[in-house]
Amino acid sequence: MTRILSQSGNALKHGGTEGRCQNGGFLFWRTSARTLLRRAVILVAMIFLPLLHTPLSAREDSARLVLQKTAGGGNSRVHVVKKGEWIHRILQSHFGEEPVSYALIRRLNPGIRNLNRIRPGQRIVLPVPGSSEHSESISDIDRENSSPPVIYRILEGDSISRIILSEMNVNPAEALPAYRLIRKLNPEIPDLNRLPAGQSLRLPPAPARSAVAPAAPLKTAAPPTEESNAEKAAIAESLFGIIRPVIGRMRGMVTATGSYFIPLQETTQVTINCSQIPVVELDDGTTVLLDYGDRLSENLKKLIRQSWKNYAFLTAEEFRDGLGGLLGIIRHSKNYRMVRTDKPLELTAKPEILVFPDWLIIGKETTGGATYRQGLFLLDRGERPLPAEARAFLEKSGVAVTEIAEDRAVSSPETPSALQPAIADFRALKGINLAEKLLSTLGVTPIRNAEVVVFDQARNGFNLSVTADLLIRKGEKRFILHTKRLPDQFIQILREAGTEMIPIGEKDQGRSLVEAVLQGLGIPVSFGYFSFRIPEEGKRPRLTGSFSTLRVMNEGEPIFLIDFDMPPAVLPFFNGRREGRVIRY
Repeated sequence: MTRILSQSGNALKHGGTEGRCQNGGFLFWRTSARTLLRRAVILVAMIFLPLLHTPLSAREDSARLVLQKTAGGGNSRVHVVKKGEWIHRILQSHFGEEPVSYALIRRLNPGIRNLNRIRPGQRIVLPVPGSSEHSESISDIDRENSSPPVIYRILEGDSISRIILSEMNVNPAEALPAYRLIRKLNPEIPDLNRLPAGQSLRLPPAPARSAVAPAAPLKTAAPPTEESNAEKAAIAESLFGIIRPVIGRMRGMVTATGSYFIPLQETTQVTINCSQIPVVELDDGTTVLLDYGDRLSENLKKLIRQSWKNYAFLTAEEFRDGLGGLLGIIRHSKNYRMVRTDKPLELTAKPEILVFPDWLIIGKETTGGATYRQGLFLLDRGERPLPAEARAFLEKSGVAVTEIAEDRAVSSPETPSALQPAIADFRALKGINLAEKLLSTLGVTPIRNAEVVVFDQARNGFNLSVTADLLIRKGEKRFILHTKRLPDQFIQILREAGTEMIPIGEKDQGRSLVEAVLQGLGIPVSFGYFSFRIPEEGKRPRLTGSFSTLRVMNEGEPIFLIDFDMPPAVLPFFNGRREGRVIRY
């Protein structure tokens, strides 16, 4: 027993890293600081090796995982939150008026999503005053405050990745330090992945941007598989032919060139090669990575999802074609849904205007009550797009129009014609005034207050005439529109002389007056339903309209007299076209 202990003691004496003694069946270990360090390195390697393992990693040049060091154990301490404490008070109690970077606190506490919402009993890691981490954070703040930040106005559909890489012109490898600086400059924005349009964002000035040190990338490398040119062309056709125009109409963005930066818990960043994995960003904050080549490993996807709940991935199986890919993108959105339509969409009740899209993208109702709608129309081979005026009407009615022919969005070949002058409106007119205006519109010229002879000196021995409110001449015949009742004898004498009498009331209006005047003058008029469709021929319509009307044929031109308000955007379907004109009475 003595000999064993002696040998053990000699081993320790001569610089051995570990010693042991055996007594009563127990084995005792004593480990030096160097051994602990070596074991910690092995432990870190065991944690990150699965992420870098070839079969589970992203293909080369499609995504890079960048890791940066976290605070060491000797540079931090733990504070247990007490009731009534909040982060500013905690930092003040530990550091006084000395500035502490919120970004550093977030980096030391990746498990706390919002530092402004902490609860009693929660453990918060704080830097030790005077440590390298703390000094670094102070120098960062001093550097930021040395010159004023740049104010950037957030645009609709903006993302922090686009701002860093495009607006700030930061190299993808330097994106994570730039992201941290923006977090420090904008503590009032809790989630930089959801940027409210119109709000101001403080960006670091140009010197601060160049001062950030790039992180050394760890490539998740695996041999790339070559795609055929035909496959690439088909995917590009689907992506740019259908997905980009549709997403663009939703105020979203499709990025298919350059790099896209995704921060992970302030210590890791993923940089996506958008030419290999395009990125779709919707205006509701949803971000979808189009991984049609299945390049991203499940481990990497899991890491991204853990940090950003609004990120989703579209696999090769889901990306069958442009329409299938679009359906997959919308399916991941919280505010939009895409449905196949089995019945027409009613735009107006009177006139009844129906539209027949093949698919409909619908957004949630906004506070103002408006609902986003985009109709997708799939055109058969040889089918022409909607006329420009029909497309303009649908857009004004709140339906964005996207027509797709042979995996590509197409537009109307014509330029929209300017709307005709306002519809002829006779609602304020009554009696003789309405009759005169109606006849003038039909090309008939009435004479006001005309003297019409009933008896004359030569034939009857005396003169007698009446003043007609309106006198109309049609060939050899004359017509009198009069509001005062004449004796039957006078009416008979006038009829025998070739003059017909059409009595109307001073306050008459509407359909009864219109029909009485037109029928009395022998102008063909009929009441019924008028309908039109676009296109005029073909298996199925894309737009139809129908309404009740008085229809008048005037020298071969139909004129529609309606008693309801016609939407101005419908006028181009009638005015200046062979369908005729519209009059509101």
